[in-house]
Amino acid sequence: AAVLSGALAGTTYALLHHYLLAQRQTSALRQSYASARLVRQDLNASGTDVAQVLSSLTLNNSTRSFVYRGGRWYSTTVSVGKSSLPKSLTDAVLRGRPAYQRVDMAGSPAIAIGLPLPAISADYFEVHSLAELQTTLDTAAVVLALVALLIALGGAALGWWAGVRLVRPLREVTGVAEAISSGELDRRLSGPNDSDLAPLVGAFNRMVGALQERIQREQRFTSDVSHELRSPLTAVETSAEVLAMFRSCLPAEGNKALDLLMLETGRFSGTVEALLEISRMDAGAAQLAMEDVELRELLQFAIDTHESGQVPFVVEPGAGDVAVHADKRRLLRVVANLLDNADQHGEGVVQVRLGRTGDWAQITVEDAGPGVAEGERARVFERFYRGSGPASVRRGGSGLGLALVAEHVRVHGGSVEVSDRPGGGARFIVQLPVTRR
Repeated sequence: AAVLSGALAGTTYALLHHYLLAQRQTSALRQSYASARLVRQDLNASGTDVAQVLSSLTLNNSTRSFVYRGGRWYSTTVSVGKSSLPKSLTDAVLRGRPAYQRVDMAGSPAIAIGLPLPAISADYFEVHSLAELQTTLDTAAVVLALVALLIALGGAALGWWAGVRLVRPLREVTGVAEAISSGELDRRLSGPNDSDLAPLVGAFNRMVGALQERIQREQRFTSDVSHELRSPLTAVETSAEVLAMFRSCLPAEGNKALDLLMLETGRFSGTVEALLEISRMDAGAAQLAMEDVELRELLQFAIDTHESGQVPFVVEPGAGDVAVHADKRRLLRVVANLLDNADQHGEGVVQVRLGRTGDWAQITVEDAGPGVAEGERARVFERFYRGSGPASVRRGGSGLGLALVAEHVRVHGGSVEVSDRPGGGARFIVQLPVTRR
């Protein structure tokens, strides 16, 4: 808008300048020719004095006239003499050619016109001041500049208003999409004022509705299957425990089969419990027993009770008294799952570290395994994902451990990510908001 208004103002000023200057020039030429005719007529009369002829001319106060005759210069004023006339102009007129030229007269712009009068062996000159025209043009320039500024400001205001009006629906779409991605599947776009956007809003809401229905259906299926498996699984576990009471009566092959049965039922029971836990969190039915938890004590307890034995534990300076408002049981599950993951897939835990960055507590678990490929770092937190390599499949696991970590951290307002550990291996970092004291 500023460039357009500036260009428009500049073009208008240029056209106005050209028109007014041409009009003033035409008027000056017409007046000069009329005055030259009078001078020629009066000087043709015998005995007429040149100065008297010049003084008889009817000229405005801003016009000066000159006559060159018989090698002498005559002027209507003493203050402005022939020095006001440029030499190129006088030379052209003295050679018998009419001419005009822009000049400076007493610091003001003017136009000098010269006309040869061969009938009386003289040359006539007039100098017309353009000061009044210049004042008019200066005023016009100021007015046009102000108009251009107002147009630019008005255009900017209009553009801002139109931009806000156009971007508002996009902002709403962005906000709703972010809310949906964070799990608020009941969010919808409101009806737009613009009828052109109504089909888009309707299609978006229908898409979200279909997505919500599908997710809820899958959640119900997972929950129902988990509940249906829980009862027979409990019966199998109970039966295995009863059989274990009569190990001495079983042959060697029977004891091996019993050990395998108890191992697999235990693993299967853990998978079912994990599915039920995830189902409750998906449904928003997870019960959180929130309290202030000292992370140093919690991590030390998790390490002491872990099967892998001694694990190096490092507390960074300033993180010794870090506490978070959380469900202690769920945080213990997070740490235990990360330690189990390091044992199963990372060839053992290298180090557990507690740190603090601003208002965030950081729990870091490092392992000595092959690490996680960059393309799989987001997928390792998906449900039932166990890696793309054959080694990951051979190591077993349900693929729910890291998914539970991500869900537990999410409900606490935190985040979890994985990166490479310097020297090889994977580094899992959990961030949780610190309790303000």
